[in-house]
Amino acid sequence: MKSAYNEIMGHLQVTSEMRRRALDRVAREDLSLRAGAAGIPALKKHLSAAACLVLLLAGAALLPRVLDRREAEPPPVLAVPNIVEAASLRELSSLVGFEVEEEFSLPFAPEETVYRSYWNEVAQVEYSGGGQSAVFRQSLGTGDNSGDYSAYPDTVEITAGDVPVSLRGSGGSYVLAVWTDGTCAYSLSLPLGASEEEWRGILEFNGGAHGGA
Repeated sequence: MKSAYNEIMGHLQVTSEMRRRALDRVAREDLSLRAGAAGIPALKKHLSAAACLVLLLAGAALLPRVLDRREAEPPPVLAVPNIVEAASLRELSSLVGFEVEEEFSLPFAPEETVYRSYWNEVAQVEYSGGGQSAVFRQSLGTGDNSGDYSAYPDTVEITAGDVPVSLRGSGGSYVLAVWTDGTCAYSLSLPLGASEEEWRGILEFNGGAHGGA
């Protein structure tokens, strides 16, 4: 409501005709009987009241138009991601249009696995079990697809198979690995973190970091 008030006041203009009518109203008051020194404060008081009346009347006339205009404005459109859950790795590969390579060794035994496609472009696999979790992503291209834009203080580059991998974390514990084979981008996040050597074991499984390629 404060912004509406400010908008009204920004459009408000007291014309000479409005001022004349206000002063005529004051003149019609019985102020002439109170001429002299004692009458000056009363006259100022009535003049102030008349000016306020002009502002209120003009504001009341503008308010409906301001509110109508605001109600006519369409609500903002929010982009809703196209997320489709798949029943298997094969179905997920079909949704995104490329073979999803789930070739690494997690540091825990997954009890539940969820497959999701984002915009039919990014394949995401979520693992959970024993109080631990992991999220794997694969997409065409070479850019970072992790969606994690945190500024980690520690970054180290390792080689898994023949592929450079960027590990990100802090205090010797790395929670995110990002890599590419030149065709697809990959990322694997472990919220509880793992050491550099543990990551080497995770990504060296079955032929290297890019799923046995």
